[in-house]
Amino acid sequence: MSSEAAPPAAATGRAPVVAAVVSATLATAVVLSGVSGTGQRLVRDFVAVPEPAAPLSLLPTTAAELRAWPLDAVSWAASAAVPTGVQQHLLLVAALVIAGVGIGLLVRRAGAAAAAAAAWVAIWNPYVTERLLLGHGPTLLGYACLPWIGLVLRSTLPTRHRLLLLVAVAIPAALTPWGGVVAAVTAVLADLSRGDRSVARTATVAGLGMLWCLPWALPAVLVGGVGADPDGPAAFALADDSGLGTWASALMGGGVWAAGAQPLSRSDPVALAGSLGLLGCAVAVVLGLAVAATRPGEGSRRGAAVAGVSLVLLVGPASVAWWASGPGLEVMAALQQVPGFALFRDQHRMLAPGVLALSVLVGLAVGWVARHGGRTASALGFILVVALSVASVPDLPGRMRTDYRPVTYPADWVDAVRSLDAVPTSPTVLSLPWQPLRLPGWAGEPSFLDPLPRAVSGTVLTSTALTVQRAGGSIVVDDAPVGEDWASGSVTAASLRRHGVTHVVEWLGTPGALASSRDGWRLVHQGPSFTVWDVSGAQ
Repeated sequence: MSSEAAPPAAATGRAPVVAAVVSATLATAVVLSGVSGTGQRLVRDFVAVPEPAAPLSLLPTTAAELRAWPLDAVSWAASAAVPTGVQQHLLLVAALVIAGVGIGLLVRRAGAAAAAAAAWVAIWNPYVTERLLLGHGPTLLGYACLPWIGLVLRSTLPTRHRLLLLVAVAIPAALTPWGGVVAAVTAVLADLSRGDRSVARTATVAGLGMLWCLPWALPAVLVGGVGADPDGPAAFALADDSGLGTWASALMGGGVWAAGAQPLSRSDPVALAGSLGLLGCAVAVVLGLAVAATRPGEGSRRGAAVAGVSLVLLVGPASVAWWASGPGLEVMAALQQVPGFALFRDQHRMLAPGVLALSVLVGLAVGWVARHGGRTASALGFILVVALSVASVPDLPGRMRTDYRPVTYPADWVDAVRSLDAVPTSPTVLSLPWQPLRLPGWAGEPSFLDPLPRAVSGTVLTSTALTVQRAGGSIVVDDAPVGEDWASGSVTAASLRRHGVTHVVEWLGTPGALASSRDGWRLVHQGPSFTVWDVSGAQ
């Protein structure tokens, strides 16, 4: 009888499951302890509006609409029952808890202490921190679903039940394009790892992955984007946030490209000691597996395979991301012309499998200590792991409290949006200043993606030209340039007609140039934070 069919007592008991749930819940509660209130959060890419507008169709037609599709459609549908600010909070909680519990269950055979330790590390680490500070909470849903996909496809359930459960656990990941793709790839690899693998079943798994990617893939093709800006890989390449080099930073889960999303503690000796301590635990487990594989016996070949896979999962993602950020940068730039390949230009995002592997290996290390040292050693091992994890990013709760504070939209936001909704025909709106990020005084730091497309029942044109500051200077990445000089304030009647613009919304008190001339524009709304113009009559 296989080990999967007859797991040891530690696997069948409730203790590891309870330990994983409790540890994940506690870690999430501490990380989000300062994230309170029901107002909207405006954190870089993570934005929401009080009353989202219904999508014009199930097939977005602009790059701005595709940024968070199909998540925006789901948010709009749920807003009738759950306020958008509450949705954001629930999404953060779900991403962290799902990740922690899933990883804990992966190592449940090693015991309760192992499950608790793995769950904590999966939540409290530099990777999760930097994705959160970048405003990529929805992306973390993809990270969170990976262990569950492994659990389902490696289970002994009948094939039909496994496939149904696969779709269920992959749905949260599929809310974003990256999550959908990484979930599909993980599902295929997990199915191929089974001893009873077959071409037909793996093809079915791949087909399911393609289906849950269709909601964003189909409109992306119809929008007509042949490729992405070749400057993207250089702008979003790994950074050295530890002082030990980009590869070492990535191996510890750090190295995000945006300086504003790098915790100030990352280069602190205590934080480095915490990360290196966890990494040392993981490496010790891999070495232990390798040594065990050298002993004669039936399990030596399988043990060698497990040790090899563990090493690849731990080191592989950081190594690939390092290559793509340095030696392979020109290759990555050329590949941006391949439709869909832009998903892989954010090198830090690719570290998810390595971070999850680190969590599993640390959990196994605690499990080994528990088996050989008893309950006292088990408790001490868990406490040590928690201490190292917290030390690796000690300012995580503080940064979450600062960046994720609830924001109240100004009173004239509603009036501005209503003035556009009152237009008899669906308007085409130009949002100025022509840059993707907003930093008005009423919202404060950090800057955030223009949320107007989520609020207006019409087409909203917003800039996609993101300026990223790197060591060699600034890099502008623009996947959908409009070919107009709107960023300098040169908004002519001819340029408005070329794009079918009927209205212009001006954000006041945020960086960037407004229109230098408004000949023929008719004022529709004037407020302290927004101005709305009808430009349909401009000549």
